[in-house]
Amino acid sequence: MKFVPILLLTGILAGCSKKNDQQQSFSEPVYSKQYRHHSTTVIITLSETNLPTSGSIQLMIDVHVPAGIGVIFPELGNFIHPFSEADGYAEPIQPLPNGKRLHRRVWKLTPGLSGDHTFQSMEILAGPNTIKTDPINIHIESLLPIGIDSFEIKDIAAPSALLPEEQHRHQLIQILSVSAGALIFLALGILLIRRRPQPEIPLSPHETAWRALENLPEDELEKIRALHTILLQFIGAYLNVPTAGKTLNEIISKLPRPVLLGQRHPLEDHLNASEQTRFSHKISAGFSAELEQYIRNFIQKNPEVPCD
Repeated sequence: MKFVPILLLTGILAGCSKKNDQQQSFSEPVYSKQYRHHSTTVIITLSETNLPTSGSIQLMIDVHVPAGIGVIFPELGNFIHPFSEADGYAEPIQPLPNGKRLHRRVWKLTPGLSGDHTFQSMEILAGPNTIKTDPINIHIESLLPIGIDSFEIKDIAAPSALLPEEQHRHQLIQILSVSAGALIFLALGILLIRRRPQPEIPLSPHETAWRALENLPEDELEKIRALHTILLQFIGAYLNVPTAGKTLNEIISKLPRPVLLGQRHPLEDHLNASEQTRFSHKISAGFSAELEQYIRNFIQKNPEVPCD
């Protein structure tokens, strides 16, 4: 009976020791290689070189350099194809007992395609030194059984036959769904047609002038300026005479004589009088009312026909 506790204790300690040994061996890298160049040391370690498609690899690069030397790690990119970076981090720079500094970078890599692949050679820069690593062979094992040509989902029962009542209900639901979709599509089409902006029909010179005459300002000088502009815009559109950026003399010289037979001189007089009033700010008594009445009469005398 005295040996029972001793045996139990021995078994527990043996089990713990075995478990610790397994954890330690599992944490040790499968691949490790060291490179030296002058005072620089680079150590490449991999946690796995043979793994399934569901696994992952921890890649770690340690660089030992003298204090004050900068280290540039490579961007993995295509060097690790068909792997991809799932995670990565850089540890803080640590001092070593020999006076050097430890720069460490760690990545977690996940595989893509199964088969044999190679990590390409990479370059680590440490100050003026460049250390080039050797390629590393990696094998990725697929978890799918060998000989599968297509990915099929098996062992699924065929759909059961519907009863006549269920078939009728199913057909009715289909008809209602199609009808509702058609109604929604028709409603959206009508809505879009209604929202589409309608083309604006341009106003004739007469309509434009009449609308402007209905909105004249109250101030006498502003009213004369507005009337002068209305008259110029009307003869420009109706008689096809360019008025924008032209002087009054240039406009008058372009007025067509046959169309304005008997109206040319009064038109020139009112244009000159309104022009002088606009610039001199000297308003004759009753001139704005006279000019407005003249413009109304001038529009009425000229028919609404296009002018060639």
